[in-house]
Amino acid sequence: MKLLLNVLLLSTVGSASAMAFDSQAVCQDIVERRGSIQVQMISSSDGDNCYVSVHNRKAQGLLYRDYLFTADGELMIFNSLGYGDESSTTGAREFFLFPRINPVPTFEWNDETRRLIVTTVNGNKASFDYEDAELVEMTGAEIKRAAEIRPDNRGGVEINKYQGLKLDSGFKLGSAPTAVSGNSSVFTDKNGKTCSVKNYEIFKYTSDGDVRFKFSDNGLKSFLKNRCSSLTF
Repeated sequence: MKLLLNVLLLSTVGSASAMAFDSQAVCQDIVERRGSIQVQMISSSDGDNCYVSVHNRKAQGLLYRDYLFTADGELMIFNSLGYGDESSTTGAREFFLFPRINPVPTFEWNDETRRLIVTTVNGNKASFDYEDAELVEMTGAEIKRAAEIRPDNRGGVEINKYQGLKLDSGFKLGSAPTAVSGNSSVFTDKNGKTCSVKNYEIFKYTSDGDVRFKFSDNGLKSFLKNRCSSLTF
């Protein structure tokens, strides 16, 4: 199966989330390549979400790290860890970033610096190197990235000092971490204050296996006011 389909199938955050993107926004179904990077923009089958994926098309074998940005504010880091059963050779780290100010993620190439720039729905600019298709930096945050792709480093990417509200749903082998309703996700605000919540408090679980973020930004503010009143959002 093609890598993008693997990532989209692994991402259990459904296309009908509370933060469905503006129907007038442009989400083109396109694939472009430069250097080691393959970038794809694609809309969900029902048109309610938009994805931008970044893949190292020169990766050797099945050892690679991919990135997926969505219209509902998610950044998924997908790990392929080699050959074998997917329950032990694939994994994902999920972050959600707020507030969401743009309708869809977009991208542009900078041949002078040899970087791909993905602009997230939060307005942050994530830069990827032409040589290895890895995330180098992102405005509004400090990125810490491990060189090695291993099952014991939680996807290998950390987002620190984010100048907004960050939701970290953790890392899981074999599926998206948000797929487990009883697991916890942690909100961190720009001041470093945290609040842990159960996934079932902020995600909807459907009978067909989808997981959907419950809230618009305004709805999230109301939820946090009651559940995590110490946070700034």
